[in-house]
Amino acid sequence: MKNTSAKFLAVAIATSLCGAAFAGGKDGDHTMKMMDANGDGKITATEHAAGAKAMFTAMDTNKDGKVTAAEMEASRATMKEHKDDAKMPMSHEMTSAEKIKAVDTDGDGVLSAMEHEKGSAKMFTKMDEDGDGVLTAREIEKGHKAMMTKKDAE
Repeated sequence: MKNTSAKFLAVAIATSLCGAAFAGGKDGDHTMKMMDANGDGKITATEHAAGAKAMFTAMDTNKDGKVTAAEMEASRATMKEHKDDAKMPMSHEMTSAEKIKAVDTDGDGVLSAMEHEKGSAKMFTKMDEDGDGVLTAREIEKGHKAMMTKKDAE
């Protein structure tokens, strides 16, 4: 049971950061619950990096060090199975392939651990509107909406 809970947590983080599916409530609130390790209501860069690493590990189901769009989609499906009220992305939200393309620096169509780590760090910096080095639920909500929306849908 403990292993299942750990896997669910990792998948929940994965789907949260990737903007794929959120388990009820606002995106920022869900991410806060998943990543705020010390419960202080803020996510530090260290907490965010740890969550991003867990996310990548959970999505890399074949353990080849890369995440494909199919693996990202499978993570979304797993989250949906574990949480009845998890919402699926709307048509204006980026697809898994689009999310990968956004941080795929070598253009091979898959996400390496290094690309994911750098993309997650960049995401943290962009969401940290006030530059205080921590993310609030409001910053996460606003950041996810801005970064995970198809540009042509705006």
